[in-house]
Parts: sequence; structure tokens; C-alpha cells
Amino acid sequence: MNRKIWMKTLIFLLTAVTALSCAESPKIEYAPGQTVLMLDEYLAQDRKAWFLTGKKEHAVEAMMVSEEISFHNDLEVADYTVTDDGTTVILKGTFGEMWISKLPKVISAYTKPDGSEIREDDFADRDIWIDIITRAEPETYYAMHVPLNISVTVITAWGDELHTNLPNVPHGNGDYLVCRTDEKGQPDLSDVWVLNGMIFPEYYDTDGIT
Repeated sequence: MNRKIWMKTLIFLLTAVTALSCAESPKIEYAPGQTVLMLDEYLAQDRKAWFLTGKKEHAVEAMMVSEEISFHNDLEVADYTVTDDGTTVILKGTFGEMWISKLPKVISAYTKPDGSEIREDDFADRDIWIDIITRAEPETYYAMHVPLNISVTVITAWGDELHTNLPNVPHGNGDYLVCRTDEKGQPDLSDVWVLNGMIFPEYYDTDGIT
């Protein structure tokens, strides 16, 4: 079976389980025997190393909303609530997973399918998905692999709490911590997020993995 079709089918089957779990209780459940660490605790371990990576060009969808909506990201095991605040954009990835970003970041990181620039007025019509393309950005990000037996808690720059390797969702060999490079070419630890290990190779270059 085609890998993307398999992944979409698996996500669909898991949606009811993960969404029900989140609806019943906000408490995070970890896999048996899993080590749980905050981001700074995990980064303090000398054996961990960032590797240089970059975004691949790929298609996503984007939308701004006219009223408050909430949704669940199955791959992140995270819930989001979005309002019509004039700046928050919902993005939908290759596998149907959704997350949020701010409009200025979307304008700088994506283009229209024809390569032209995205403008604020492209989102004038709310509640409509538009097709956009991620700009290929080689060697502008850092990533760090997190083994399956460890769950790292990350508080993102936009205030959401994300966790690596939570149960009930496939993670491949483990999720990844991702951040941009700073002005000195080092990891920008002020803005770190989590990307599921199953989809990381679809979105980011893996040449730097050792």
C-alpha cells in the first residue's frame, strides 16, 4: 500500500481514540516505562546533538476563520483553539494534520503554487482553504531526534504545550525537536517545536542525521 495512503488511513482510525481521550481529560498519559523530561532537561544531556536540516518544498493548505473553532492534531496529540484575531492561520499538512502559525510567518515561509508571494488579502475570505507551497529552505533549521522511550515536553513560542512520543500514535523511530537557526547559525532555542517522526522525512532534509 502507498505509504501516504497507509498513513492517512491509520490517522483516521486513531482520530476517534485520541480525540475521545483528550475530550475526557486534559491529563497527559505516557507510555509505560517512558522517561518524561522538560525541554531544558533533555537539552542539558551532553549526549544529545542538534543536526542541521532544511525544509523541503511541499504543498499545504491554509485558512483563517470567521469564528472560534477547535481542532485536534492527531500526530502531535495536541488541541488548538483559533479565533478570528486577524493574525492566526490554520495550516493543514500532507497527512491531514493541522496546526497554527502567525500570518507574517506564513507570508515569509510559503508562496502560492505559481511561486508568487502570499499577501494578507489572500485570506480576506474566511473559512476557505487555499493552496500554498512551503519554500525550500536548505540548512536553515536544526533538528534533534528523541528516542521512543523518552517524552519531552515543549512549551512553544506561541504558548502551546507539545509532547514527543505519546502513545496511541505512530512515531516511526521517534519524534524530532525542530527550531530555526539564529543569527549566529546556532539553534534558536526561543522557538522550538515537535514534529512527528513518521512525517519528518517528508518535510525536512535528513542528510544531516548521523
